Amino acid sequence: MLDAPRGACYPSPVATPPPYETISEREIVTGRALAAVAYLPGLFVIGLLDAPRNRFIRFHARQGLVLFLAEAAAFVAILIVEGSLGRIPILGLVVGAVLRLIAGLLFLAVALYGIAKALSGETLRANGAALF
Repeated sequence: MLDAPRGACYPSPVATPPPYETISEREIVTGRALAAVAYLPGLFVIGLLDAPRNRFIRFHARQGLVLFLAEAAAFVAILIVEGSLGRIPILGLVVGAVLRLIAGLLFLAVALYGIAKALSGETLRANGAALF
């Protein structure tokens, strides 16, 4: 609404709920397994192919896509670091191994968390909003 004396705009409440707030129980029950598979590297594509029919699978397939892109970016960054530090005989080997271990464990933990949430029928939230 426009406040005429001060000329400021105030936000009005949104009448429609966010798209993932209205996912039916039937969509959740039928899509749990495929939503969980979406967090495995590269298998989010299967969920995206089924996305037009099931919003629960679509949500988790998109999350799986974001996770896959983050994994790819992290491992490209690790390859760049290894390429530059890899010329140092012992330091390059140790730094590369540690970075790969940390990134691998981190992405494994995030994927397992997403799988657990998908199997329990939940959608992941960050401050009340969908992550993607």
